[in-house]
Amino acid sequence: MLAPISWLKDYVDINVSPEVLAKKLVSIGFEVEEIIYQEKSASKIVVGKIIEVEKHPNADRLRVTQIDIGSGRIQVVTNVPVVGGETIAVALDGAVLADGHKIVKGELRGVVSEGMLCGLEEIGATIDDVEGQNKDDIIRFPEGTALGANALKTLGFDDVILDVGVTANRPDCNSIYKLAKEVAVALKTDCREPEINYSTVGGDVSDFVAVDVQNNELCPRYMAGAVKNVKIFPSSHKIKSRLHAVGIRPINNIVDITNYVLTEIGQPMHAFDLRDLDGGRIVVRNAHAGEEIVTLDGKKNTMTENMLVIADASRPVAIAGVMGGENSGVKDDTTTIIFESAKFLNSSIRRTSRALALRTDSSARFEKGIDFASQEYGIKRALTLIAETNSGEIVDGFIDCKVEYAQVRDIEFTTKQIERIVGCKVLKRTLISILSRLGIECDDNGTSLVAHIREDREDIVGINDIAEEFIRVYGYSHIKPTLFEYSKLTKGGKNAKILFVDRVKDALVSLGLNETISYAFTTPKFAQALQLDEGDKLCEAIPLVNPLGEALSVMRTTLTHSMCETLAFNITHFNKEAALFEISNVYIPKALPLTELPDEEQRLAIGLYGADVDFFTVKGVIEELFEKLSIEGKYQRASLNYLHPGRSAEVYVNGILVGHVGEMHPDSAKFYGVDNRLYVAELSIDRLFELINTTKTFKPFSKFPTMERDLAVVVDEEVAVGDMLDAVSGGKIKYLTDLTAFDTYRSDAIGKDKKSVALSFTFASLEGTLKDDDINGEMNRILSILKRRFGAKIRG
Repeated sequence: MLAPISWLKDYVDINVSPEVLAKKLVSIGFEVEEIIYQEKSASKIVVGKIIEVEKHPNADRLRVTQIDIGSGRIQVVTNVPVVGGETIAVALDGAVLADGHKIVKGELRGVVSEGMLCGLEEIGATIDDVEGQNKDDIIRFPEGTALGANALKTLGFDDVILDVGVTANRPDCNSIYKLAKEVAVALKTDCREPEINYSTVGGDVSDFVAVDVQNNELCPRYMAGAVKNVKIFPSSHKIKSRLHAVGIRPINNIVDITNYVLTEIGQPMHAFDLRDLDGGRIVVRNAHAGEEIVTLDGKKNTMTENMLVIADASRPVAIAGVMGGENSGVKDDTTTIIFESAKFLNSSIRRTSRALALRTDSSARFEKGIDFASQEYGIKRALTLIAETNSGEIVDGFIDCKVEYAQVRDIEFTTKQIERIVGCKVLKRTLISILSRLGIECDDNGTSLVAHIREDREDIVGINDIAEEFIRVYGYSHIKPTLFEYSKLTKGGKNAKILFVDRVKDALVSLGLNETISYAFTTPKFAQALQLDEGDKLCEAIPLVNPLGEALSVMRTTLTHSMCETLAFNITHFNKEAALFEISNVYIPKALPLTELPDEEQRLAIGLYGADVDFFTVKGVIEELFEKLSIEGKYQRASLNYLHPGRSAEVYVNGILVGHVGEMHPDSAKFYGVDNRLYVAELSIDRLFELINTTKTFKPFSKFPTMERDLAVVVDEEVAVGDMLDAVSGGKIKYLTDLTAFDTYRSDAIGKDKKSVALSFTFASLEGTLKDDDINGEMNRILSILKRRFGAKIRG
């Protein structure tokens, strides 16, 4: 916010430099972004007097002048029709004008010129900023003005303007008066109130206009006042220069008064020409769908039903809180005006302003928030200015449509509570004194304090706000740095689930796999790619409301499809091999369409391809992972449509299905446009985490030599090797410590639909060295189990 110091001085005595004032405002929580010196908008421009004028010898339209600048004389060539004796503003050699141009000594048509005569444009001012000057003429001073003085300062164009950054929690300070109150707090002095003093001529505002607020949620307060026998003329120099200093273009006395009150009090206002209010009515209502209005900027706007308008008996005349209608404003022949001073819901104004691409000073104030006190204060201040400028006759009374609200809110607290919040010792008398300076009166009932919060401080709602107000004035330097109490520290870190996932990732990376990340969205064609049966739960994917495209239009129910897409991408980009994994969520709806949030399950997908990769490679990755996680997995033949029927398996832990592993079915692989064999696995991280056994158990190992025996048997093709191993493991074979299958062989000699499975067994005893006789009996028991369960025969 731009705040001229001369305007602030109307309310508070400022006896410090602008730099000191800026530092003091910063110390109480305001950011001063810039200090703007008007007199520094141009440099080396001084007051001079033309003492001699001669015609230029080489140019009919040029004159050669001799100018007294107090400290000496200079010669200036100019085309201005001066005759001599004028006191003017002259830019010296080396001067920098407001537009950045630099004046240097030189020759004009063979005659030396040491400067330039200046108008208002050269110093960055307008006729609104200074008095007694003409727009298209050079600057002229009265006779007797001190020569050599700074021309800008002599003109009175010497104000200092603070550009103050007002935080979002202090919208009340977007006004000169409220900012002056903060200056008074910073300087420990008093703040004067804006003058409210005017006389009325009788009558009643209700005789001129009727007000009907149909939506008091979007407009909790609407005030109207009337002024008759209005005179339209340019505003005084004081008003025009102040408006120009804060970036507002002066228009006429009535419009300028509304803008002056907006800046001074922070209350946006509008002046309606009574002739343009059909039926003498103001109706605050929601716009009709498709309703149109042409605003003061000449733009045609089409409104929606959630926008608020100010209407008369037949049509909208203003967009509430944003901009007035084209025909509702003050004109040169306006005789009666209706002042509007209202409070609109900030979120409503923000949505309307953005939707219509209309941004005004009023909408900016309303968006940040206007308190309930500003409406009455603003309209009375506007009527005071009407009286001061003799701009019309003020009619008695106001129309005030408002909802019930608390004019004073009480907050009870103790000094101990404030001390705990701010972290330093607080004396009660100091606390009460500072809050009083901030306009917050407190009652001391002995055990606690009660702060009375007025309606103009809507930002204060609780004890924390009281503490913040106190400490920003008391000073943050009073807070002494102390060490944390260890007992009160909260130790950060990852939870057990995240640590488990990290272990899984570390294990897979150590096995040579690379992590990938893919979208949680996928194509509905994934069901076709995976050859899923109609009615399969995996087909029930959640559709997106606003998808980026069909390829990313549903939430995935499996990671296998995404992994296959990633593998295919690498193949088509000439990567000869890949070993990848992804840990992400799948989304399983409880019902479609959704009536509640879906179940989210975290899963692990593994994908491999390459010349040396087969089913046992990807199965080996899982086994290595399980070993690192201290998990024991079991495998059973899988029957998933998208996996090869003879090279796939379901993975179980403690008898619970946790996923599957295998080679992609050739038909599914073709869907991804590749001929390579793709090997995938998908495991439930959530189930693995629940099943993991974090308890470590130890058992002694034998200090005696182990004995190993191999056995090759022929079984039917459909017999699963895993089932054979499970059968032997469950046979209570004495001394057996380990068993594994190390080879599978098929040939015509073995027989059609037959295969040879080679098994290895390890035996050990804790009591002594085993002998052949000890092992032979156990091997016979193993062979008996395999014959009985699977029809196995020893391979010849």
